Amino acid sequence: MFDVVILAGGGKEKELIEYTGLANKAFIPIHGKPMLAYVLEALKKTGEVGRIVVVGPINELAPLIERYGIIAVPEAHNVPENLRKGVDILQPRTHFLIAAADLPFLKAEAVSSFLKQCKPYEWDFYYPIVSKEDCEQRFPGVKRTYVKLRDGTFTGGNLFLLNPASLNNALPRLEQVFSLRKSPIKLAGLLGSKFILRFMLRQLTLSELEARFSVLFALSGKAVITRFPEIGTDVDKPSDLELAKRELL
Repeated sequence: MFDVVILAGGGKEKELIEYTGLANKAFIPIHGKPMLAYVLEALKKTGEVGRIVVVGPINELAPLIERYGIIAVPEAHNVPENLRKGVDILQPRTHFLIAAADLPFLKAEAVSSFLKQCKPYEWDFYYPIVSKEDCEQRFPGVKRTYVKLRDGTFTGGNLFLLNPASLNNALPRLEQVFSLRKSPIKLAGLLGSKFILRFMLRQLTLSELEARFSVLFALSGKAVITRFPEIGTDVDKPSDLELAKRELL
């Protein structure tokens, strides 16, 4: 069984906030349920999830505590602090999941498949990626941030598997990486000039990125190619929300 930390702190998507009138997209209602509820239901249906900590606004989380059996933890100022607060409550001894709260398309099958692909859990960090072809086939016309590599063109997911023993090594860099996740060029800049050039020439490979990632974070990282675009399709703008309303009828 895998423990889970769900990050449901307030976001900075100004356009979405203005569109919905809500400061935290995790609680935007979709057909009578907050967006976060779809994530919780997908995780619980896997049968492979144990304790779930949700880090976010306590007042909004209160109605979900009994219904979904979650542990609610008040949010801090940024993602790394929220992650640390969740881990401090769970004290996981083995790999645990980290999930975003804005994945209403997430399905139990996608979570189970990702966990299966990560076996035998020898790496510290597992990060799902989805090919552009799979994304566009499942969600035609939806705009996503893609990275072009020699191995293909991919977008990142929003569900991760992490060894808790490596958390202290990862946190110092995590905030910087998270802030740049929507800008592949700036993110590539963290890798160094050699990698920027290879990135611009589309010569970088997944294995090269994994090796560089391991050096930067002092932990081993593995990209997992998943065939489930739902893992990488979050809600960042009004058009994403309208898509969710149509898809989840």
